Amino acid sequence: MKLHILTILSVLALVIYSCKSKSGATSSSADTLTPGDAQLKAIQGKFADATAQTLKDGYDIYVGVCTNCHGKKNMYKKSEADWQNDINRMAPKAKITDAQKDALWKYVLAMRLAKGTPAN
Repeated sequence: MKLHILTILSVLALVIYSCKSKSGATSSSADTLTPGDAQLKAIQGKFADATAQTLKDGYDIYVGVCTNCHGKKNMYKKSEADWQNDINRMAPKAKITDAQKDALWKYVLAMRLAKGTPAN
C-alpha cells in the first residue's frame, strides 16, 4: 500500500513539474520577442518617427500573420537585406497593408539593432 501511494505521489509530482516547466518556457520565449524601451531607442536611431505603437503593431503582425505559416524564426540569422526582401515578397501573399509592412520591418529591425546584430 505504501509503495502504491509513493508511486502515485511520484507521478503527480512529475506531472506538476512538467506542466510548470512548459508554461515557464513559453512565457520567456514570448518575452524575448516583445519589443520594449531598448528596441524603441535602437530603431529611433534609424527612424526617428518610430513609436512604441509601431513596434507593437509589427510584433502583432510577426506573431500573428508571419508565425501562422512560418513559425517563429530566428530573426538574428538573416541579414537586414534578406529580411526586407522576404517582407516585400510575402506582403501581398499575407495581405498586409503598406503601413503593416512598414511596422513589421521596423519591428524586426528594432529587435536586431537592440541585440547588436550586424546588418549583413
